[in-house]
Amino acid sequence: MKKYLFLISLSIAAAFYIFDPIALAQVGTSDIPQPSPNLVISQFQPGTTAVPNDEFIEIHNNGGSPVDLNGYRVVYRSQNGTNDVGPFAVWTTPTVLQPGQYYLIASTSYTGSATPNVTYNNTACACSLSATQGGLAIRLGDQNTGAVIDAVGWGTTTNIFFEGTKTTAPGSGNSQGRKDNGCQDTDDNLNDFAVLNPFAPRNQSTTPFPCSGSGTTLFAAMNANPTTVAPSGNVLLTVTVIPATTPPSTGISVVGNLVNIGGSANQTFFDNGTNGDVTAGDNIFSFSATIPAGTTGGVKNVTAVATDAQARTANVSTNITVNAPLPDEDPLLFGNPSNATSDIANENNYLMIKPQYNLSYSRANATPNWVAWRLDSTWVGTAPRQDDYREDPALPAGWYRVQDNDYSGSGYDRGHMCPSGDRTRSIPDNSATFLMTNFVPQYGPNNQGPWNDFEVYLRTIVSQGNEIYIFTGGNGNIGTIAQGRVVIPQVTWKVVLILPNGSNDLQRVTRQTRAFGIIVPNGPPVTSGNPWRNFRVTVDAVEALTKYNFFSNIPKNTQELIERKVDTQ
Repeated sequence: MKKYLFLISLSIAAAFYIFDPIALAQVGTSDIPQPSPNLVISQFQPGTTAVPNDEFIEIHNNGGSPVDLNGYRVVYRSQNGTNDVGPFAVWTTPTVLQPGQYYLIASTSYTGSATPNVTYNNTACACSLSATQGGLAIRLGDQNTGAVIDAVGWGTTTNIFFEGTKTTAPGSGNSQGRKDNGCQDTDDNLNDFAVLNPFAPRNQSTTPFPCSGSGTTLFAAMNANPTTVAPSGNVLLTVTVIPATTPPSTGISVVGNLVNIGGSANQTFFDNGTNGDVTAGDNIFSFSATIPAGTTGGVKNVTAVATDAQARTANVSTNITVNAPLPDEDPLLFGNPSNATSDIANENNYLMIKPQYNLSYSRANATPNWVAWRLDSTWVGTAPRQDDYREDPALPAGWYRVQDNDYSGSGYDRGHMCPSGDRTRSIPDNSATFLMTNFVPQYGPNNQGPWNDFEVYLRTIVSQGNEIYIFTGGNGNIGTIAQGRVVIPQVTWKVVLILPNGSNDLQRVTRQTRAFGIIVPNGPPVTSGNPWRNFRVTVDAVEALTKYNFFSNIPKNTQELIERKVDTQ
């Protein structure tokens, strides 16, 4: 089906205060120094001989107003790197750092006296800091593309983050600390940093060291709960306001623009214990919104403005993902093969609908039963692979959420069902493929061999003017990983139905329509050199294996003919 897709406009889920744009030093340049607007890297210790892997990164708010970390991330580049590594930390919910406050990010093997505010696993994220040369950056926005707010590089190579002149490596057991308790910021790393011996990390509980504290700015942060909602569902929108102190804020109000989720462009938020507000008079303004039935799927941006009687304003925004198919993008158009439902009582055949794909999830297996998506050339673009493996927040409360490091040391790949390469139209689309509900433990030679080759073949078919409806999953049980939480399938399978681009897909299926599957053992004797065609089977064969009924919405006679046909192309 030839689609006329619209691009969903994304705004980073962050709160903003008013400041003039500044020219930040770029990677590998020595532009005229310009101070960072608020957040800086104030101390870091890379892994060294004396304290291997005992790494930490400290950030500091050296501005005069609170900063919401929501939408920021901390990333790294090695001496030969061209892409961001990590992130070491990424914030997706409001996390307010007051003026002068510190925030400590540390490795899981860190042994310092200050308790980390957040930790990272060096092995799982493959983001261990080099003791001799590297670069760190705070970004506002996406990996590789978000604005660099602050950067520090150490060592001699140029292919890293840095400002002005790089500082030196701190040496074994030491750290590099920003001078004046984190406040000095001339955008020249060599001038701004000095070796601390011993290292002295600080966290949010450390007494703040404000660099300036006029208190003249009104600050606000916005949140949505839940961040993922289906049409006809409710979402509670809250705006937390921190009043200015000089002069004190009075008469604070919040007005939101909810047009993108079917609401008013001038919706009043409430701080009086009504409309979803919990506590009256606490400067948390709330509104409970209902997503209208029939709302199309995708990421919807919601904005609001907080205002006080002194004419100060704070603009805030957040993103809500509506779990519904994008227009003309229903991957279950031809049928729901297991009759999965969104009833949480149906915990081993639980239907999850995302803008990029649909899936049936098994709570018992902690893997998808099947994942379904539709592929045409409009889904294939230039967005970089995100590699942001993470738990799926859309799983019901109380269910175990598979973590990115649950597969570490298991001997199995994190095997994409809907592949990253099929969703490169935008960064959010690609990022969605790294939710852990889209993975099964997959034997490396399978994942990297015939499985990958078949994915590449299907994208080639799409580039020739076709569209494909795809179902894929695992079957069987040959053990578990993650302390018994995640089941390893015996085989992985895939079913495809191919049509030339057009409209009215359901009506265009004929006896000549190409449909077939593959079944690949999830272990030896499969090798990475096996051609995918060695594992080609009929749709009927996959149905016999899985007990699913694919393409049930196609008239029965046509369905039976295409499903038993042996593919030879």
